[in-house]
Amino acid sequence: MGNIFHGRTTLKESPSLIEETIKLIEKSFHYKKPFTFKEDFAALVHPSNHHNCFVFVDENNKVIAHIGMRDKIIHVNGNAHLICLLGGIAVDEERRGQGIFRSLMEDVISEKRSDCAFFLLWSDQENLYKKFGFTLCGAQYEYLKTEGTGSFEKTKYSALTPQDQGAVNYLFEKSFAKKYLTPTRTAEDWKLISEIVSADLFIKRDKQRVLSYFFMNKGQDLSGIIYEYGYQDDMKKFVDEARHYGTLWTGMPIADSNTQQFQFMLATGDRKLFANFILDYTKGQFKLRDINQIKGEVYFDFEDETLSLDIPEFLRGILGPGAFEELGDLSPLFISGLDSI
Repeated sequence: MGNIFHGRTTLKESPSLIEETIKLIEKSFHYKKPFTFKEDFAALVHPSNHHNCFVFVDENNKVIAHIGMRDKIIHVNGNAHLICLLGGIAVDEERRGQGIFRSLMEDVISEKRSDCAFFLLWSDQENLYKKFGFTLCGAQYEYLKTEGTGSFEKTKYSALTPQDQGAVNYLFEKSFAKKYLTPTRTAEDWKLISEIVSADLFIKRDKQRVLSYFFMNKGQDLSGIIYEYGYQDDMKKFVDEARHYGTLWTGMPIADSNTQQFQFMLATGDRKLFANFILDYTKGQFKLRDINQIKGEVYFDFEDETLSLDIPEFLRGILGPGAFEELGDLSPLFISGLDSI
């Protein structure tokens, strides 16, 4: 069962708290049936990730706060970089404003910072997360649903035969994961994806062979949104047909988009690990010297000059929107809705 105590613990240390933690998250996010957080974000609350599910319990052993993290690997120019995704952030309504969230957030980030290059989270609470060093960045382009029909069939990833699942996995690696800088997927990751029952899969076949696919819908937040896809043909041709089914998000402009928006909030992790990521991602063009969080400035070398920019300007110059022209065509960092938490 694990020991429960007043203060911070994890679901690995206190597995009996899982259901109460899920209830807290669902209440905070105003979940409505038939959706369940446990299915929509299966990877985050899976037992294999319970060591990254941080909870705070009061003197009566009641769960009053939770912050979840998930470690992911991204490969840049052959080098692996660990990043940390945050999600399932919730605080009991009656205990808000007492410093519990700040204390837990600072503790968790401090504990994980030395392990990762950067943190990512998804939230509309910009002012709240600014206090912890998070910056809105990363470009995302939105293409609204259009009228028309297509030749995709609707199913679930879990309903596919092993052969068809393999075809989807292959298309992911050969298109989505080549077009974008995105977290690496393992066999275990695909197994967890099969548990996300609210994610609809659409596939297009030539006879029995899967030619292309896209995922649409997931929980309450991604209804009608196409957020991951794999294809063999021209991407624009694929996008034009897929948009008959829903609004599609990309990490780069395919045509004139309806909207360009920020994709996520990012905070730097270990300075050396983040510097290594920047060096790899910019193909050696930008060499990070230091990050001064108090002044909010980044110091770096570019073309034999030492320069400084404020943190948001630097991050958006690297990851967009409005990336530095000097970087040329780099694969944009883009996180699928199946991976985001």
